[in-house]
Amino acid sequence: ALTLLDLRMTFLECRQNLKGMGKSAGVPIEPEEQSKLADATMKLPGVVAAGVPGAGGYDALFVIYVKGPATEEGRSDHVRDEIGKLWRDMNEENEGTTVCPLSVRAAGSGDGLIMSDLEW
Repeated sequence: ALTLLDLRMTFLECRQNLKGMGKSAGVPIEPEEQSKLADATMKLPGVVAAGVPGAGGYDALFVIYVKGPATEEGRSDHVRDEIGKLWRDMNEENEGTTVCPLSVRAAGSGDGLIMSDLEW
């Protein structure tokens, strides 16, 4: 059975391959600024994967994480809060970087995806 560690290692390998392909093609598929953000995000406990979706950088970053203990009366969780804090701090530290999170979470059976706002 596939474990979360297997999934994490697969995402890391994909990121390395995409970055190498981008360097070979002279196209910033995963720009260094986004690599730093993805790497820092992946160091947070509970984060399984983070990276640049699609075929080019500078416009999006995804994060897959395991829900942590509930916070804000169940409207959030500890891992999500830590991701938000990291991204806020990176916004403040890097004038050229703007991170505008849009949180999407998988719902229970039958509801598909739910969008929510980190409210910051």
